[in-house]
Amino acid sequence: MEKMDGTMKQEAGDFGTFFVPGPTEVRSEVLAAMTKPMIPHRSQEFEDLFARLQTGLQTVLQTSRPVFVVPASSTGMMEAAIRCAEPGRILSLVNGAFSERFAHIAEMCGRTVDRYEVEWGEVHAASKLGSLLNNESYRAITVVHSETSTGALNDIRRLSDEAHAHGVLCLVDSVSGAGGAELKFDEWKLDYALTGSQKALALPPGLAFAVASSGFVESAEKAPARGVYFDLVEMARFAATGQVPSTPAVSLLYALDVQLESILAEGMENRWKRHKAMLDMTSSWIDDCRERKGIDLKNIVNAMHRSPTVSTIQLPEAVSADEFLQKVTSQGIRVASGYGKLKSRTFRIGHMGDHSPATLRHCLDACQSAIGS
Repeated sequence: MEKMDGTMKQEAGDFGTFFVPGPTEVRSEVLAAMTKPMIPHRSQEFEDLFARLQTGLQTVLQTSRPVFVVPASSTGMMEAAIRCAEPGRILSLVNGAFSERFAHIAEMCGRTVDRYEVEWGEVHAASKLGSLLNNESYRAITVVHSETSTGALNDIRRLSDEAHAHGVLCLVDSVSGAGGAELKFDEWKLDYALTGSQKALALPPGLAFAVASSGFVESAEKAPARGVYFDLVEMARFAATGQVPSTPAVSLLYALDVQLESILAEGMENRWKRHKAMLDMTSSWIDDCRERKGIDLKNIVNAMHRSPTVSTIQLPEAVSADEFLQKVTSQGIRVASGYGKLKSRTFRIGHMGDHSPATLRHCLDACQSAIGS
């Protein structure tokens, strides 16, 4: 990857065939870092590595709080959020498959859960949330920032502010958001946000990250069934000493170290702008296909609420989703099928991570060829 004027530019010849919205394409130098020799995690060498990772992750999440690094999928840190919230009813904001997963996790952890559901592809309104919070006593809400199943982007700042106005915690899943969509943990006064390594951070799967406010960690001490592996109180205690409670995935941390160096060189403002440029490019391509070429494509999300990391695109009635995906793959490009109930009529493009408009152009050209052929 070539550095130019403080931004990151990826040449489109040797990178850019994999546009699935997780796991995303990983650069060769990031993968190569995973072959370094092991180190003991109770050592100064590890603590030096961990300190560098904290600096990078705090920049990504825009926080001065410690960032928890756990060898798990993001689902683990969703469960951590529920287990570490004080007892009480949960209101889950559901607008797709992964926000529904958050609700399901809360139920499986023994919580009483209500759902504020909207159609897949839509987002949640702070005014409606306020009405629901007025009518029932809740301990926390769960909400997905960027819903990977649809490409809808919730305004988590407004939703969090509304929750706080009612004395309610806001637990945020930003799995396909953080690192690509603007997220400012401290400035927005968030309680808890989690993400994973395999989305906009462009790392292999296997690491989950979370940041919790000091208030949430203090209140978590009153949660009676936090468990062990996902106990945020224990994570915070170890983080204060530059350590982790459980054996870390050292090889993945090496990869994270290399990738964070690139992310910091680019800068978060530039990274957010690059992801927005890829969304705009995808949206313009859809409009051009429909208005100039007669190809009836449609982003299922309103233009005001689209995630900069993933687009879910409805295919023309006459086009088989399975055949379309096969034709795209035959050109050396990989996009994703629609998710869940959207699978038969849509496909998804993950325009995130280290991709750029230059690499995305190859993807869009392949998609257009597959529809037109």
